[in-house]
Amino acid sequence: MTAASILAFTDDAEARDLLMELAVTEGFGVRCAATEVEAAKVLHLERPGLVLVDLDVPARAGAKFLRTLRQGPFRDIPSIAITASNDPMLTVSIDAPVFFKPGLDGLGAALERLFWPEASRER
Repeated sequence: MTAASILAFTDDAEARDLLMELAVTEGFGVRCAATEVEAAKVLHLERPGLVLVDLDVPARAGAKFLRTLRQGPFRDIPSIAITASNDPMLTVSIDAPVFFKPGLDGLGAALERLFWPEASRER
């Protein structure tokens, strides 16, 4: 994967479709993973430029994956969390920008700032 590529870890088909549409519209390559094992495999094989993690996957696997990501050899890869939850403790405990489903408002602009900060400053 290139620097402008995204790993999207979510088991939510609707969120996955929305992320794919947003990523393609914004000019990013994207790989989706529905499980923690799949996400880890993509991370190790392809090293994306950004990891999007759904905090709503079962057994809090998304939050666990995000914490593991932040502590391991991939900690330099930016990460963003998505969730439908309104639990403030969940969003505070992950130490990552959080966007809320179903609309993920503002995520496209955040992706631009991460990947092309000079272009977003020119606007």
